[in-house]
Amino acid sequence: MDIYKIISQAVDLVETHLDDEELDISFLAKRLYVSPFYFQRVFKALVGKPIGTYIRERRLTEAGTEIKLGASVLDVTLKYGYDSQEAFTRAFRQFHGMSPGAAKKGVILSCCPPVNTDHLIKGAMKMDIKIEKENAFQIAVLTQSFQAETANAEIPRFWDAYYEKGYHQSVPPMLGVCLSDGSEFDYGIGSLKDYCSDIPEGFQILSVPAALWGKFYTTGAIPDAIQKLWPEVYKWIAFSDYEIVPGFDFECYSEGDTTKDDYVSGIWIALKHK
Repeated sequence: MDIYKIISQAVDLVETHLDDEELDISFLAKRLYVSPFYFQRVFKALVGKPIGTYIRERRLTEAGTEIKLGASVLDVTLKYGYDSQEAFTRAFRQFHGMSPGAAKKGVILSCCPPVNTDHLIKGAMKMDIKIEKENAFQIAVLTQSFQAETANAEIPRFWDAYYEKGYHQSVPPMLGVCLSDGSEFDYGIGSLKDYCSDIPEGFQILSVPAALWGKFYTTGAIPDAIQKLWPEVYKWIAFSDYEIVPGFDFECYSEGDTTKDDYVSGIWIALKHK
């Protein structure tokens, strides 16, 4: 997976299909031959906003320009796939801070320009990075499905529930495991199987194949540190000599106080040379 190439192609596809009502994450991922899960996370990491938000803001930017040039609000509403003029007006007002009618008066509107992929740069977050081969191993995890756009808020609650139910006493929460599955993704909490004293009902035993792993570590309180680390990892990979092998991604948690600034956590992603 050449991340930089995928983002460049995605930006071009968005521009040529802005008035296509089928334009969404699945539409783009299918044409780019990537998992919707990975595509959405990679796009947000490099561009700074979810792909759905980017598409909406690009459409509203173009809609504002067309209305200022004399296009009717109804025509623009239909062109950009809104179900009603009321829904379009609400979205327009939220983005531009005014109604479509006010936009006809020559005022300055908000603007989301097309992403200039030449300006995408590496992240600046401090990371310790290792590229190492690992043999196959097994993990025991409790999984739950999440939407990428709301996962940052929902996954910490999943962790809280894991501790409240006492699972940590038999399956140490060493790992947060990201699994791709269509437009949603499954996230699991668990451990290497060999570290489990017992495996409660509802947990899965998963086999992880041998692979070359990119191991990225940082320090800081959880969940803030790990959430900030993800986009930096994707940025590093985008400009490296490696590409992602889809399958398992791991968040790795050490022993210690997760609220401290010196707490160590990391991310493992399977890689291969481009």
